[in-house]
Amino acid sequence: MGRKKQDMWVRLMVLFANMGRCVYCDYAESQVIDHVVPVRGGGSDYWHNLVPACEACNLGKSDKGVLAWVAQLTYQRHGTEASSWPHGAKGVWWMREKIDHDFDETVARIEGVRLDLEDEARRDWFFDRYWMLSKNDPVYLWRGWAAARVAKAREEGWPKPPPPPRTRIVRDHLGHLHFERIPEDKTV
Repeated sequence: MGRKKQDMWVRLMVLFANMGRCVYCDYAESQVIDHVVPVRGGGSDYWHNLVPACEACNLGKSDKGVLAWVAQLTYQRHGTEASSWPHGAKGVWWMREKIDHDFDETVARIEGVRLDLEDEARRDWFFDRYWMLSKNDPVYLWRGWAAARVAKAREEGWPKPPPPPRTRIVRDHLGHLHFERIPEDKTV
């Protein structure tokens, strides 16, 4: 199973989940999308398996599972505090508690992203505005341009766009076709 390039609206929808932050470190701005279950490990390219990540976490996680990656991150953060003696006050059990705590928080953030992505109004909002963008457009540019719109839409509850104006096709006196707007009070 190979990787497929996601539609831009899906990529933006995922990048702005978790308030636009990486789900693994939870402080860096999301820059890429990551597969929770790696593709090499049988993970799918469907959006249920995608989360926002920063470049550093995405590269560091590589094809590791979530628990292995969180354990590595936790050890990097707290390894200097740990006791050199495994059974000391900050020994193996202390580090295990830190890893368990960080893992539970990361899983909660991943579940929050899944809930965000399952929100139909949110999905519709991203699709309505960004379906026409190419898969190969630079996502970092669109992420920057869309940030203010996304923040406003989140506050407003992901509003639907107004319906398009009603039109009909008419032929002018030279035989050319063009669209004519139908007044609201008229029926077709």
